[in-house]
Amino acid sequence: MQEERYIKNITLFLFIKPLLRTLQRFFYPFIFSVFLKMQSRILSALFFITFLCPSCTEHGSSNDIQAQKDSIENQPFFPVTAYLRGQLKEIDSLPVTPLKITTHAGKIDSVWLKKEDIRPFAEPFLHPVIDSANLKNLFTGRSFLDQTINSFTFSYDPVGKLPDTVTIKRWDVYIDAVKNTVTRIYMVKGMPPNGSAPLTQTYQLTWKSNQWCKITTLTEKAGKQPDIREELMKWDFSE
Repeated sequence: MQEERYIKNITLFLFIKPLLRTLQRFFYPFIFSVFLKMQSRILSALFFITFLCPSCTEHGSSNDIQAQKDSIENQPFFPVTAYLRGQLKEIDSLPVTPLKITTHAGKIDSVWLKKEDIRPFAEPFLHPVIDSANLKNLFTGRSFLDQTINSFTFSYDPVGKLPDTVTIKRWDVYIDAVKNTVTRIYMVKGMPPNGSAPLTQTYQLTWKSNQWCKITTLTEKAGKQPDIREELMKWDFSE
């Protein structure tokens, strides 16, 4: 009886062990993707709770709350760079191949991106790191509730003239007022003309959370029309 029970246990173990390994390989990417999504939601939710909810508890009427949000300045910055890095990790974990669509000079070209080409696409907007520690002395923030789209908008603009070494010019963060999640990020970077490159180049990043991002490059030269180039990377094809 003991031998039969032992054999049954061994047989069950030998059957379950490879099954568990198979389930692990199957479910790990899904679990990892869910974790990254939760991380992004927690990041925006913490920012929402930390900087908006205290003011909601201090005033009784909705008019007072609205006035409070419209006048917030010098608030800690939303960690934009950390959020974008989290989005890139999530894209890398998804079982999809992003599509890059380039529009320039009346022509549209598209190409499927390899995994190793995803991060370089957004790399120019990962520097400098946007947080309270790095840019607090150069930019000021304000926020307001846009009831037409039911979204909080956090706008960050220069305090004064920026040093030539600072390429980022301004940025906006949009947070869903109901779900407390980031819906969109908009950033502007610029390169002033110099002796070796007498052109003014402006780079605009629009990041639609969990769906797509677009980089618009405007190249301006005195006496000529701006040259506009749009590069869209899309990884959500549900729309």
